[in-house]
Amino acid sequence: MQQGSTWLPHPGWARNMAEPSPRHALWRQFEDEHDVWLIGDVCKGVRMITEGDAAEPHDAIALSVAGAEATEGVLVSLDSEWALYTPQQVAYAASALFAQITAAGLALEKLDAHLDVMAERGDIVMPDMEQAARDEGGEAGRIGLAQMAMGSVGYAASTIVPPSAEEAVRLLAAAQRLAPLPVNAHETVTEVGHLLGDEAKFFTAHHDGDAQPTDHDREHCGCRIELTTPDGTLWDFRRHDGQWCLTRMADLHTVELAAGDACADPRHLAALLRQATQTTP
Repeated sequence: MQQGSTWLPHPGWARNMAEPSPRHALWRQFEDEHDVWLIGDVCKGVRMITEGDAAEPHDAIALSVAGAEATEGVLVSLDSEWALYTPQQVAYAASALFAQITAAGLALEKLDAHLDVMAERGDIVMPDMEQAARDEGGEAGRIGLAQMAMGSVGYAASTIVPPSAEEAVRLLAAAQRLAPLPVNAHETVTEVGHLLGDEAKFFTAHHDGDAQPTDHDREHCGCRIELTTPDGTLWDFRRHDGQWCLTRMADLHTVELAAGDACADPRHLAALLRQATQTTP
């Protein structure tokens, strides 16, 4: 809040976001390592702004709103017990959230500094700290109090992530999962069939003796499961067009299950399948 300062009123604002700490680096690796198209789709608008000059006021506001919506969305997405399957997935999400906390704090500090810049341009009257305390009811006092709030919250947020967070991410990334996930769609549908038990019949892509299906890869599988529910309804479960689909054979009504990954946890798929057979009108 020092008059005459152009950008960095105290040393805390000299921290450089261009060099993320190691715990922040993990989330940057996820897209390349896992080839998840959804990340590119979700971040497309953000990257369109950040890869340009990002000099317009609406850019900063739009990015702030997108960040808020994304973080609130994370809260909703984590409500399900199957939101994440592995400790490694928790590590990726945690590293990204730690980065958000630090970046949000630094951004608030920069907003604080922008008020000083506006005061230097003559757009607002910015008191010093003593004047702000004396003039709480006046316009200048209110702006001063708002600036102090942003600065203090920003500094606290940008420094709150402790060094132990880096160790937590590292430990989670190295943790072993006791129940291995399938490596392709064929393993997934096979395990779902095992979980469904006697009420399910498993059909392979080939029917000549003991031949094994050969036309499946990670994403696709020619196998299917026929499931008869206690009320006598016959259902067909298979992978189709990049989704796990459940079809009621009586009227060919098809439901796409919420777990679309070819290597989704079979227990998750089995739970969704049972839920769908009970609730589909």
